[in-house]
Amino acid sequence: MPALIPCASCGEHVLGSSCVCVHCGAKLRECGLRSTAAAALMGLSLVGCDKIAPETDYGVAESGYVDEDGDGYSADDGDCDDDNASVYPGAPEVDGDGVDSNCDGEDS
Repeated sequence: MPALIPCASCGEHVLGSSCVCVHCGAKLRECGLRSTAAAALMGLSLVGCDKIAPETDYGVAESGYVDEDGDGYSADDGDCDDDNASVYPGAPEVDGDGVDSNCDGEDS
């Protein structure tokens, strides 16, 4: 299992081999052009995107229960469909699609 270290800026855990914190974008260590160029060539970003579902640490939600779909919420956290990562409390809702994306009991 890869070693995890806490980010000095935000305290979130990241892989020890990371150059940049995926949670806050802080520089963790000098990695040089090699990994940045490789990431760019693969179309990857070294900084995480917080506009999608909240991050989890190895599939464990905030409550400590298993998050089956990796969206940051387990069923015990209010996830009404823990098999679908686009459904979680506070998720963007699409009116009339037949899915209660934000788990508020309504499709709106």
